[in-house]
Amino acid sequence: MENASKALIIAGGVLIALMVASLFVYLFTSYGNYSKNIYDRINQRQQTEANNEYTRYEGSEENNIYDVVTVINKAKDNNTSLNLNYGERGYITVRITNGLSGVSNTRLENLDNSQMVNLLQVYADAGALFGCRVNENDGVISEVIFNKI
Repeated sequence: MENASKALIIAGGVLIALMVASLFVYLFTSYGNYSKNIYDRINQRQQTEANNEYTRYEGSEENNIYDVVTVINKAKDNNTSLNLNYGERGYITVRITNGLSGVSNTRLENLDNSQMVNLLQVYADAGALFGCRVNENDGVISEVIFNKI
């Protein structure tokens, strides 16, 4: 009888230990999923804020060359700070369609300072206005296209 009562006490202790262990596993899983969801939301918000830097020009047909240069500099900073190469996810290209001849109108994010000054002078002298379209791949902006009006 004494052995049976000890066996019941041991069995009860094992059951309580299993219940406590199950509770810890449940809480660990729940908090892990919660933190993953929060992390995903933060990343999504950061991506949306980054995209807004470019999409603010979209739809307007009154963008001037200074807006174009602003976007070029943002794209250049993005590509440099993230150490991205052309074609990689997150790399942003900028180009002008229907642009003026005599200046570069494609891959503008690669212009050096003297080329940027030349671009500014040519389009500012012409008083050019631009429409803007943004291309995205999987929610990440890949290309900003300015169309000279």
